[in-house]
Amino acid sequence: MLTVGIDLSASERNTALAEVEWCEGRARVGEPSLGLADPELLELLTYAEWTGIDAPFGWPESMVAALHSYSLEGSWPAPEKRAFRYRRADLWVHDRVLSEVEEHLWPLSPSTDRISLAAWRLAGLREAAASRSHVRFDRAGGDGVVEVYPAAALLLWGLPRAGYKAEAEAREELLASLEAAAPWLVWEPGAREACLESDDALDAVLCALIARAAALGLTERPPAAERELARVEGWIHLPHKGGLGELVGDDRA
Repeated sequence: MLTVGIDLSASERNTALAEVEWCEGRARVGEPSLGLADPELLELLTYAEWTGIDAPFGWPESMVAALHSYSLEGSWPAPEKRAFRYRRADLWVHDRVLSEVEEHLWPLSPSTDRISLAAWRLAGLREAAASRSHVRFDRAGGDGVVEVYPAAALLLWGLPRAGYKAEAEAREELLASLEAAAPWLVWEPGAREACLESDDALDAVLCALIARAAALGLTERPPAAERELARVEGWIHLPHKGGLGELVGDDRA
């Protein structure tokens, strides 16, 4: 199985991609690529078996409805503030992480934070991919392209996350902990060094690992009552708590 991880930014410069090949109890991590434009990302979306993307797959429905009303009718329905800021998946991630590891973790808001620009880029990629395949991939993650959140995965896998976005020393600590917990990781030349140098590259590798978890059914799917909303807003696939070691247990596609 080949999984791809994409740390998607609004800018090409901060966008990273990593490929992980799973075979015979090993996971070979290729050297991540940085500074990727949309055409390069589209090529990978078409051939990877499973892809994990760190970017919102949609916007809160309360926000969309409010803007629609304001645009067409001039009236502002005064939506509840938290519902305007966060999708159901964002609220679920916060509650799930809190219940599992007793930490408060809030995904960035796709309606009020700069990550909304990444959501905009993702929507364009999804549309461009559909022009090739004639199918828009399921925003709930039902067809091999899943929304992921590395920060939450690190907490659920019991790995240190403090400071790794800003400090090489923290990234070294995280990589050492990851290797201790996943001795089956094999780094291709330049791969580990790239992750030490760039937090975007490291996030891309983590996205590819979460994609593997999704492929094996080791992530949380939207409950039946939330499934239709997830197909509109997107759904963050959280890996099972402590399930990192299970990623090499099955090679089914």
